[in-house]
Amino acid sequence: MTTLEATSTRSRRQAVGLGASALASVGWGFGGIFAKLGSASGLVLCFYRLWLAAALLSTIVFASGRRLSWDNFRASWLGGLFLAGDMAMFFCAVKLTSVVDVTVIGAVQPALVLVAARPLFGEEMGRWDVFWILVAIGGVSAAVLGPGVAGHHEVSGDLLAVGSMLSWSGYWLASKHARSSQNALEYTTVVTIVAAMALTLIVLTSGQSLARVESGDWLWISLLAVVPGAAHLSMNWAHRYVDASVSSVIGSSNPVVAAVAAVVILGQPLTVVQVVCGLAGIAAIAIVAGRHREPLESALE
Repeated sequence: MTTLEATSTRSRRQAVGLGASALASVGWGFGGIFAKLGSASGLVLCFYRLWLAAALLSTIVFASGRRLSWDNFRASWLGGLFLAGDMAMFFCAVKLTSVVDVTVIGAVQPALVLVAARPLFGEEMGRWDVFWILVAIGGVSAAVLGPGVAGHHEVSGDLLAVGSMLSWSGYWLASKHARSSQNALEYTTVVTIVAAMALTLIVLTSGQSLARVESGDWLWISLLAVVPGAAHLSMNWAHRYVDASVSSVIGSSNPVVAAVAAVVILGQPLTVVQVVCGLAGIAAIAIVAGRHREPLESALE
């Protein structure tokens, strides 16, 4: 293959990867909407969503002639635990506060990943990075607190959203490390299985009844398994072709999708303060992430 052909192929792969990243962001944006529409508790919805997604992904793995190994589990168990913590707190958070608050708090995740990437992966971080991270956190905080604190439940929901964001950051870093040796499909499948097992223990410990699911909830559970579930697979696949900083910025745009969907579908209002501060926070995250571009991996699976 000539240099020109290699460059052209690389560009096409990156374009497809960027599209896959954008598709993942849209899918995640609808996750909170589906959870809000379900009548079951956040933990119960998350339990069925994970096990259904695990079954679907496992079916795809075996139907494609692949098999899961203990090596897959050894490389993926940590990501699965972080994913379980993220989903458990996220699903509970959207039951207590607005979808916009939960997803905008989650937009801080790319900045935290960059902070953690310095000691873990040797990535550099300068003074301007710190400045823009502070701007991002300030903008997101102002967006959440813009309309004021309405009550105890909303504060609890926002705190759960912070916990979800921290767990999501751990999942992203664990996935970044694991994907150097794992294929996207197998990794996403095992991570989902581990997360489902961990979530089962959480539900059983909480004492919540898994039978308290109305017939109408199965539509939202199915959509949660398919749409955000496919988003995980899509983003894990895109990691091979898109810089980590770029994919994290694209992923952080899901609050925009969630906010618009929440206004249209749920009728949740947005204030001018939330819009301006939220966009400022996301813009600051984009600036930080854009300063840390990693070389593209040209190897294909």
